[in-house]
Amino acid sequence: MAEITYKKSTINENNTVEITVRHILHFSDVHLNISKSLNASDSAQIPVAYGDDAPIRLLVSALDYAKTLLPDPDFFLYTGDHAVHGELSNEYLTEAVEENVETMAKYYSTEDNATTLDITAIIGNADTSPDYTMNVTDPETEENPMISLISGAWNNTMSRSNLDWFNRRGYLAYALDDNLIVITLNTLPYSPSHQPDTSNLPDPFGQFAWLNASLFELRDAGKLAYIVGHIPPIIDSYAGAPMWNETYIKTYKQIVSQYTDIIKAQFFGHVHSIEFRLPLSSSLSTQFQQNGVTVDDNYEDSSKLVPLFMTAAISPLFFNNPAFMVWDFNSTTYDILDLTVYGGNISEATQKVGWKSLFQASTEYGVSSLSTSEITRFVERAAADAQLLEQYYFNSKAQSRLQSSCLDAACQAEWLCSLYWWSTVADFTSCVTSTKAAKSKESSAIKRSISSSAGSLLFASAAIILGGIIATAAFVLVASRVCRRGGDQAATKLLQRQRVHFAAVV
Repeated sequence: MAEITYKKSTINENNTVEITVRHILHFSDVHLNISKSLNASDSAQIPVAYGDDAPIRLLVSALDYAKTLLPDPDFFLYTGDHAVHGELSNEYLTEAVEENVETMAKYYSTEDNATTLDITAIIGNADTSPDYTMNVTDPETEENPMISLISGAWNNTMSRSNLDWFNRRGYLAYALDDNLIVITLNTLPYSPSHQPDTSNLPDPFGQFAWLNASLFELRDAGKLAYIVGHIPPIIDSYAGAPMWNETYIKTYKQIVSQYTDIIKAQFFGHVHSIEFRLPLSSSLSTQFQQNGVTVDDNYEDSSKLVPLFMTAAISPLFFNNPAFMVWDFNSTTYDILDLTVYGGNISEATQKVGWKSLFQASTEYGVSSLSTSEITRFVERAAADAQLLEQYYFNSKAQSRLQSSCLDAACQAEWLCSLYWWSTVADFTSCVTSTKAAKSKESSAIKRSISSSAGSLLFASAAIILGGIIATAAFVLVASRVCRRGGDQAATKLLQRQRVHFAAVV
């Protein structure tokens, strides 16, 4: 298996130029399933299966393949959910998070490798006990007990200053190089499932104020940013539910929309699905309203904001294929150029994953980059091409053989509308209702057209057959005359030719 190359040819209006491409290796949502005994031998016996979280052997298998493919990525990104789903003891939770991080460190934080694992310190909802539980504490006066419970996993990979900051807040900023800062978010308090309920707080942990100030400082310093986190600020494609409380989605979007010139990427996990959300511009919002979509939120013109991407999961809990991703980015502009998904089906016989390259966005979706303009063109094509949208849907679960079809009007409407970055459930639902009605109308028109065509074809066929019968009768009459005039041999040849003609008509 060849390593990923570091060069990529791109075509501009005048000629072909070669640019240097750097790579992000992106793992997420392992949900490491270790034995309750915390015994390594017991953990090694846990099977790999659809519908279950990932045992250690599945994580090792993924890392083995990734290491051969990309031995020294520019950075290793992990967007949360280290531990298995379920009610976990503090001891089990701590052990699961530590083993997940330490296993990744064996491959990508070694003496011969410059990769940092700071950007694996992203907390998922499954990294707390109970699930989604974290008290909102004052970062100026104390460490957060839930964060500090698991932060020992990064004792050997994170600087002391970053670790102290992280223990108090659950978020941090990491300088990838002199030009790019990776901002990690603590998304847990924004979830509607967060316990205790703190949805009345305008800014849990002071994170929004910090994010705004950080982006302002980066712009002032001439630097760029990637924003990463676990739970994405979206309306979910699966249930049409908000992943963040809607007020928090709006606040986040209001902040990032002010810094479209420096934000180059937004990466999240959680949904176990490879998806994106296209920002809505004012013109697109107006177009939706003209098509009957009731738009509740006042979408500012964010056409220059980069799309928001969700990544694959290693855990096959939701019958998705285990998968990870590699992002290509321009080493000069830091624009995201492409993504490649690596994964495979789980063999029932061997419990092994047939790791391979599943698809690359540039070839699969016909895009030259992952910019807003290119993604917009893809969405326009998908809206008019049911098979293309179906392929996007199939790819979302890393091409799992257990993935169902999505060609009916309801499923197509839901997934088409999920391509847009809505702020409210009402807006998403209105889009689905309007799109479903339009697709159902199109389907009915097609059926009527097919029915009409079938009727016309039946009428035409009947006419042709009747004509053939009449012609045959005429030929029989002629043949009889030929028989009288030219003998049986000539008549037989004429009738044989007509039987062939009649059979062809029918």
